[in-house]
Formats: sequence, C-alpha cells, structure tokens
Amino acid sequence: MAYAKKYPHIKYKDGVRGKHGVAFETLSKLHKRFLLEHPNIKDFVKDEQKLKAVLGLFRGSNDRHKTKLFYDWIEGDLKKIDDVYDSYRSIDWACAISGRPIKSKMGDFSARNFVHPEYWDALEVGINQSVLKSSLEFRQKCQQLLLNEQKELMKVFKKNANPRKRLD
Repeated sequence: MAYAKKYPHIKYKDGVRGKHGVAFETLSKLHKRFLLEHPNIKDFVKDEQKLKAVLGLFRGSNDRHKTKLFYDWIEGDLKKIDDVYDSYRSIDWACAISGRPIKSKMGDFSARNFVHPEYWDALEVGINQSVLKSSLEFRQKCQQLLLNEQKELMKVFKKNANPRKRLD
C-alpha cells in the first residue's frame, strides 16, 4: 500500500512527554504538531480508534515555509517568503526613458529591466542610448552593493572568529 504509515501506532502513558496522555515517541513529526496545534481533539484522544481515524485523515503538508509570513526589513511589513526574495533581489532604479522610479532585478540585464512598463513598446523600435547608459550604471551599482555586503560579511566573520590561544 502507498500509505503504510497512514494510521500511527499510539501509546498511552501518563507523565511522559506528549499531549492528552498520548506519548510522542511513536508519532511522526507531523502528527505531533497536529496534536499540539489542535487542542479541540482532546475528546477523541480517549478512544484509540477515533484518534487513529482523525490522524489518518490528516495528511500534513511540508510547505509551511511557503505559507509562513516573514518580516521584510527593507519595506517594514510581513510577506511570504517568495515576496521577500523578490524584494531583496530588486533595487530602486529610475526609468531610462522617463526617469520614473521602478524596481529593477539584480540578475536581469535585459532592456526591459531599465524601462518602466508603460514604455516597453518603445523598445520594439530599438534600444535607446539612455537604456545602454542606464544598464552600465546599474551593473556598477550592483557590483558596488555586492562588494559592500561582502565587506560587511567579512567584518562579521573577523569579529566572531575565535582568537588563537597562545601557549606560554
């Protein structure tokens, strides 16, 4: 069968680490978390068959990091992890054609990355000299930001390094 561990082996012990008298030693991590996060199933705990049925119906997912909210220090609000990645990959930049503020991605050096979406149709005619200039400035800015982050990281490493013990 595909679901060999569908119904977990349940041990009842008083005074052991567990919830409602159910020992955690034989349960999977998802079932332990389920028991801890759902105190309303305490009525089912006394009957082993009902508890096995509830735990058998519960199939936890391993994608909590996708639904969990993280604090974005750049913008100061809560976001999902994918949005946090996007905010750290992008830099505030000015449109090469209009000068309007845009968000440019660090790894993308296409012409669309330096132009506001309203002016993308102007790129179909040809790439403007201002777009090339903006892309060169953007590359230099990215290199400078990465170099500064590397220097800060090296400072942290040096600060946290254990000094060698001197033998006297």
